[in-house]
Amino acid sequence: MRIAAISDIHANLPALRAVLDDIAKIGADAVYCTGDVVGRGPHPNETVQLLRDLEIPTVQGNWDEAVGMDREQTGAAWESAEAEATGDASMRWTAGVMLEEHRSWLRQLPKTLRLDVAGRSMYLFHGSPIRENEYLWSDRPSRVLARIASDEADDLFCFGHTHEAFHRVVGQAHFVACGSVGCGTEGDARARYAVIYIGDPEIAIGFRSVDYDHLSVVRDMTAEGLSVDLLREPPSQQPHTPTQAISG
Repeated sequence: MRIAAISDIHANLPALRAVLDDIAKIGADAVYCTGDVVGRGPHPNETVQLLRDLEIPTVQGNWDEAVGMDREQTGAAWESAEAEATGDASMRWTAGVMLEEHRSWLRQLPKTLRLDVAGRSMYLFHGSPIRENEYLWSDRPSRVLARIASDEADDLFCFGHTHEAFHRVVGQAHFVACGSVGCGTEGDARARYAVIYIGDPEIAIGFRSVDYDHLSVVRDMTAEGLSVDLLREPPSQQPHTPTQAISG
């Protein structure tokens, strides 16, 4: 069985469409989303509507929760005060343009989702099983992941939030960070997602990078007064000290 796991779409509709086209091309049997549907990008309503139309099972990311609950901050970690200011501006803009039916959908998304997939237990969450805004970076000690595996006892753990794409095996558990559909890195704007192959008895993980019309998104962001740096500004492992404490 072949599963596509997407995350951190961040209101980037062309990137999402390109990834969904690629998923259809490889013939995935199912698609799941580990959150952060909105925020940063210029197409929050359109992105929510597409996921709803396709009935893609989705868990709530920290941006989704913040917009859905009309929070003042997202709980994201930023490299600098300037980066945080652009993020807060995006948060305010997103909250201002969201349709109430889409805000309600974001508000009601589950924080975690456990599924039986081809006889394997698959656990979806955004940051960690405990907090949407906790970062499970690729260099976290194995004991941190081992504790999660012991507490939850699943075969597969799929998550996002860091925008990293990586696969680690701890004991018998597979941890898959899905990458970001909507936010690239400096010099590489491609959309990323994970592909999980569930066999008997093996599990294999791959990652795909997909080109999309990045310039059209830049134009849309510029037209709305949003900073294009939001498309490539990753979460920070060493965030600046903000005026209010940031979790994670």
